[in-house]
Amino acid sequence: MSRTPIKIYRSLIMVFIWMGLFYGLATGWVWPENRAFWFGHWSLSGLEQAFYMLWRLILVFVLTRLYTAVTMPLEQGLGIAYFFNPLIRITPKAADFALLLSLTLRFIPLILEEATLIWKARELKGEWPSSWIKRSWELIQLIVPLILLSLRRAEELAENLMARGYGSGNYRTLILHEWNCRDGVGVLILGVWGVILYIMR
Repeated sequence: MSRTPIKIYRSLIMVFIWMGLFYGLATGWVWPENRAFWFGHWSLSGLEQAFYMLWRLILVFVLTRLYTAVTMPLEQGLGIAYFFNPLIRITPKAADFALLLSLTLRFIPLILEEATLIWKARELKGEWPSSWIKRSWELIQLIVPLILLSLRRAEELAENLMARGYGSGNYRTLILHEWNCRDGVGVLILGVWGVILYIMR
Protein backbone atom coordinates (compact mmCIF):
# COMPACT_ATOMS: atom_id res chain seq x y z
CA MET A 1 0.00 0.00 0.00
CA SER A 2 2.96 2.32 0.58
CA ARG A 3 3.82 2.05 -3.13
CA THR A 4 0.42 3.35 -4.20
CA PRO A 5 0.99 6.50 -6.30
CA ILE A 6 -0.60 9.63 -4.87
CA LYS A 7 -1.73 10.72 -8.35
CA ILE A 8 -4.67 8.29 -8.26
CA TYR A 9 -6.31 10.64 -5.73
CA ARG A 10 -5.85 13.86 -7.72
CA SER A 11 -9.11 13.52 -9.61
CA LEU A 12 -10.96 12.85 -6.36
CA ILE A 13 -9.65 16.01 -4.68
CA MET A 14 -11.34 18.36 -7.15
CA VAL A 15 -14.54 16.32 -6.98
CA PHE A 16 -14.57 16.59 -3.18
CA ILE A 17 -13.94 20.33 -3.30
CA TRP A 18 -16.90 20.95 -5.61
CA MET A 19 -19.10 18.55 -3.64
CA GLY A 20 -18.14 20.30 -0.41
CA LEU A 21 -19.08 23.68 -1.86
CA PHE A 22 -22.37 22.29 -3.15
CA TYR A 23 -23.38 20.56 0.10
CA GLY A 24 -22.22 23.53 2.17
CA LEU A 25 -24.35 25.91 0.14
CA ALA A 26 -27.33 23.54 -0.10
CA THR A 27 -27.58 22.71 3.61
CA GLY A 28 -25.61 25.48 5.32
CA TRP A 29 -27.23 28.55 3.75
CA VAL A 30 -30.80 29.09 5.00
CA TRP A 31 -33.26 31.92 4.46
CA PRO A 32 -36.86 32.68 5.48
CA GLU A 33 -39.70 31.47 3.28
CA ASN A 34 -40.98 34.95 2.47
CA ARG A 35 -37.54 36.45 1.77
CA ALA A 36 -35.14 36.21 -1.15
CA PHE A 37 -32.12 33.91 -1.28
CA TRP A 38 -29.55 36.61 -0.53
CA PHE A 39 -31.27 37.57 2.73
CA GLY A 40 -30.27 34.25 4.28
CA HIS A 41 -27.52 33.36 6.73
CA TRP A 42 -25.19 30.49 7.49
CA SER A 43 -26.51 27.73 9.75
CA LEU A 44 -24.07 25.85 11.97
CA SER A 45 -26.24 22.73 12.08
CA GLY A 46 -26.55 22.79 8.29
CA LEU A 47 -22.78 23.05 7.88
CA GLU A 48 -22.30 20.14 10.29
CA GLN A 49 -24.76 18.06 8.28
CA ALA A 50 -22.91 18.91 5.06
CA PHE A 51 -19.59 17.98 6.70
CA TYR A 52 -20.83 14.57 7.85
CA MET A 53 -22.38 13.86 4.45
CA LEU A 54 -19.20 14.82 2.64
CA TRP A 55 -17.08 12.80 5.08
CA ARG A 56 -19.10 9.65 4.39
CA LEU A 57 -18.72 10.14 0.64
CA ILE A 58 -14.98 10.70 1.03
CA LEU A 59 -14.64 7.45 2.99
CA VAL A 60 -16.57 5.50 0.36
CA PHE A 61 -14.66 6.89 -2.63
CA VAL A 62 -11.19 6.85 -1.05
CA LEU A 63 -11.51 3.35 0.38
CA THR A 64 -12.91 2.05 -2.91
CA ARG A 65 -10.08 3.65 -4.90
CA LEU A 66 -7.50 2.31 -2.43
CA TYR A 67 -9.01 -1.17 -2.54
CA THR A 68 -8.95 -1.33 -6.34
CA ALA A 69 -5.40 0.05 -6.39
CA VAL A 70 -3.84 -2.54 -4.06
CA THR A 71 -5.99 -5.60 -4.90
CA MET A 72 -5.70 -7.54 -8.14
CA PRO A 73 -8.95 -8.29 -10.03
CA LEU A 74 -8.38 -12.04 -9.57
CA GLU A 75 -8.04 -11.59 -5.81
CA GLN A 76 -11.23 -9.51 -5.78
CA GLY A 77 -13.04 -12.32 -7.57
CA LEU A 78 -11.70 -14.86 -5.08
CA GLY A 79 -12.91 -12.72 -2.20
CA ILE A 80 -16.38 -12.36 -3.70
CA ALA A 81 -16.64 -16.10 -4.34
CA TYR A 82 -15.46 -16.83 -0.80
CA PHE A 83 -18.08 -14.62 0.85
CA PHE A 84 -20.85 -15.89 -1.43
CA ASN A 85 -19.91 -19.53 -0.83
CA PRO A 86 -22.33 -20.03 2.15
CA LEU A 87 -25.21 -18.56 0.13
CA ILE A 88 -24.63 -21.04 -2.70
CA ARG A 89 -25.98 -23.79 -0.46
CA ILE A 90 -29.23 -21.82 -0.08
CA THR A 91 -29.83 -20.77 -3.68
CA PRO A 92 -27.87 -21.46 -6.89
CA LYS A 93 -28.45 -17.86 -8.01
CA ALA A 94 -25.81 -16.76 -5.49
CA ALA A 95 -23.18 -18.54 -7.60
CA ASP A 96 -24.38 -16.72 -10.72
CA PHE A 97 -24.26 -13.38 -8.90
CA ALA A 98 -20.74 -14.07 -7.59
CA LEU A 99 -19.57 -14.95 -11.08
CA LEU A 100 -21.23 -11.81 -12.47
CA LEU A 101 -19.43 -9.56 -9.98
CA SER A 102 -16.11 -11.29 -10.58
CA LEU A 103 -16.36 -10.91 -14.35
CA THR A 104 -17.44 -7.28 -14.02
CA LEU A 105 -14.40 -6.44 -11.88
CA ARG A 106 -12.17 -8.34 -14.29
CA PHE A 107 -13.55 -6.51 -17.32
CA ILE A 108 -12.97 -3.01 -15.92
CA PRO A 109 -9.15 -2.95 -16.42
CA LEU A 110 -9.54 -4.60 -19.83
CA ILE A 111 -12.01 -1.94 -20.98
CA LEU A 112 -9.73 0.81 -19.64
CA GLU A 113 -6.83 -0.70 -21.57
CA GLU A 114 -8.86 -0.82 -24.78
CA ALA A 115 -10.03 2.77 -24.22
CA THR A 116 -6.42 3.91 -23.78
CA LEU A 117 -5.39 2.26 -27.04
CA ILE A 118 -8.33 3.83 -28.92
CA TRP A 119 -7.51 7.24 -27.42
CA LYS A 120 -3.86 6.99 -28.48
CA ALA A 121 -4.93 5.99 -31.97
CA ARG A 122 -7.15 9.08 -32.12
CA GLU A 123 -4.31 11.35 -30.97
CA LEU A 124 -2.20 10.17 -33.88
CA LYS A 125 -4.73 11.75 -36.24
CA GLY A 126 -3.92 15.27 -35.08
CA GLU A 127 -5.45 18.02 -32.96
CA TRP A 128 -9.04 18.08 -31.77
CA PRO A 129 -11.49 20.26 -33.73
CA SER A 130 -12.40 23.64 -32.26
CA SER A 131 -16.18 23.26 -32.61
CA TRP A 132 -17.91 21.49 -29.73
CA ILE A 133 -20.26 19.74 -32.17
CA LYS A 134 -17.31 18.18 -33.97
CA ARG A 135 -15.73 17.26 -30.64
CA SER A 136 -18.92 15.48 -29.61
CA TRP A 137 -18.90 13.59 -32.88
CA GLU A 138 -15.26 12.59 -32.30
CA LEU A 139 -16.14 11.25 -28.83
CA ILE A 140 -19.04 9.26 -30.27
CA GLN A 141 -16.67 7.75 -32.79
CA LEU A 142 -14.42 6.65 -29.92
CA ILE A 143 -17.29 5.11 -27.94
CA VAL A 144 -18.57 2.92 -30.78
CA PRO A 145 -15.37 0.83 -31.24
CA LEU A 146 -15.06 0.50 -27.47
CA ILE A 147 -18.57 -0.97 -27.28
CA LEU A 148 -17.82 -3.32 -30.16
CA LEU A 149 -14.61 -4.54 -28.50
CA SER A 150 -16.45 -5.09 -25.22
CA LEU A 151 -19.17 -7.10 -26.96
CA ARG A 152 -16.55 -9.18 -28.73
CA ARG A 153 -14.79 -9.98 -25.46
CA ALA A 154 -18.11 -10.85 -23.83
CA GLU A 155 -18.97 -13.20 -26.71
CA GLU A 156 -15.59 -14.92 -26.48
CA LEU A 157 -16.04 -15.32 -22.73
CA ALA A 158 -19.51 -16.84 -23.21
CA GLU A 159 -18.13 -19.33 -25.73
CA ASN A 160 -15.37 -20.32 -23.30
CA LEU A 161 -17.89 -20.85 -20.50
CA MET A 162 -20.05 -23.00 -22.75
CA ALA A 163 -17.03 -25.01 -23.89
CA ARG A 164 -16.13 -25.74 -20.28
CA GLY A 165 -19.64 -26.91 -19.47
CA TYR A 166 -20.65 -24.10 -17.15
CA GLY A 167 -24.23 -24.22 -15.91
CA SER A 168 -26.33 -22.01 -13.66
CA GLY A 169 -25.45 -22.51 -10.00
CA ASN A 170 -22.29 -24.44 -10.83
CA TYR A 171 -19.65 -21.92 -9.81
CA ARG A 172 -17.14 -24.39 -8.36
CA THR A 173 -14.00 -23.56 -10.30
CA LEU A 174 -12.30 -21.66 -7.45
CA ILE A 175 -10.51 -23.36 -4.57
CA LEU A 176 -11.81 -21.80 -1.36
CA HIS A 177 -10.17 -22.41 2.00
CA GLU A 178 -12.16 -23.32 5.06
CA TRP A 179 -13.25 -20.86 7.72
CA ASN A 180 -10.50 -20.35 10.30
CA CYS A 181 -9.76 -18.24 13.38
CA ARG A 182 -8.50 -15.23 11.43
CA ASP A 183 -11.75 -15.04 9.50
CA GLY A 184 -13.70 -15.01 12.77
CA VAL A 185 -11.50 -12.24 14.17
CA GLY A 186 -11.98 -10.18 11.00
CA VAL A 187 -15.76 -10.54 11.12
CA LEU A 188 -15.74 -9.62 14.83
CA ILE A 189 -13.67 -6.49 14.17
CA LEU A 190 -15.99 -5.42 11.37
CA GLY A 191 -19.04 -6.01 13.56
CA VAL A 192 -17.61 -3.99 16.47
CA TRP A 193 -16.59 -1.21 14.08
CA GLY A 194 -20.08 -1.10 12.64
CA VAL A 195 -21.64 -0.87 16.11
CA ILE A 196 -19.27 1.95 17.07
CA LEU A 197 -20.14 3.89 13.92
CA TYR A 198 -23.84 3.38 14.59
CA ILE A 199 -23.48 4.68 18.17
CA MET A 200 -21.40 7.68 17.07
CA ARG A 201 -24.04 8.62 14.51
